Amino acid sequence: MRILQIFVFMGLIVLFLSLCFVHSSSAAQYTVKAGDSLKSISRQFGVSVNEIKEANNLTKTILQANQVLTVPEKNAISSVGASKSKSKPAVYYTVKRGDTLSAIAQKTGVPAKQIMALNKVHAKSLRIGKKLILVKSTNLSEDKFIDEEDEGSDETANMAKFENQKRYHEELLGKWRNPDERHLFVKVATGFLGAPYRLGGSSLKGIDCSAFVRKIYSIFDIELPRNARAQSQIGVSVDREELVEGDLVFFHTRRSLGHVGIYIGNNKFVHASSTRKTIRIDSMDTPYFQKRFQRAVRIKGLEEDGV
Repeated sequence: MRILQIFVFMGLIVLFLSLCFVHSSSAAQYTVKAGDSLKSISRQFGVSVNEIKEANNLTKTILQANQVLTVPEKNAISSVGASKSKSKPAVYYTVKRGDTLSAIAQKTGVPAKQIMALNKVHAKSLRIGKKLILVKSTNLSEDKFIDEEDEGSDETANMAKFENQKRYHEELLGKWRNPDERHLFVKVATGFLGAPYRLGGSSLKGIDCSAFVRKIYSIFDIELPRNARAQSQIGVSVDREELVEGDLVFFHTRRSLGHVGIYIGNNKFVHASSTRKTIRIDSMDTPYFQKRFQRAVRIKGLEEDGV
């Protein structure tokens, strides 16, 4: 029995010494001198007043001479903070002449499917100079769009609203009740033909491309972001060969994903044209749009669409 007590006592001593060692490695003892304050001690040790108060269970800021305080060490605090705030920067690749998705995957070691998912691109939407994300940033300050959108006077407020969405998670925002509703959607969109274009405008006195798309979809109970770039980041990405009425088509005009229109079938789309200064129908086969087409997304779908 006595031997057991000795072992227990020795175990307690070892535990006590180990706790003292851990504590001393991350904290220091300080004896308060006349004239000291929590602020002066915090400046002296490079730690905050709150950290000193928490380490000593203090509820007041008044100190007494010869009072012994436990002061967390600056290095220990900064190392913990660094481990929490350390973030992984985004890694990019700029598309060069002759690049394909498979070639980029070989060069970078990143699977082509991952590149497509992170950037919502496909083989036909690659263009020289396009900046592709290879590794998504874990730093929220870096998690922004690569390019700036060029349309919409109130785009900043609307961008903030939609930037927190899961940008790489694709899903439809709604379902058409039947094919007739989708045909009605096209009729409503083409009913705006001839309305004047105005950069930043959002009324029939003048409207830009993204505001036009947003207004049409709002009639069918879908709220979209205000600008083209943000609109390109929602819905389900579809290939050009899979386009159906109501899909959004995006083009590189002055900037990447700077222009948007609504696909209405027969390889045509309706849009607010900044060059013709009106809402009009154009063909995706025209050289201008053929060259500048970037991507397409489906906002609403039918079961038969296979999405």
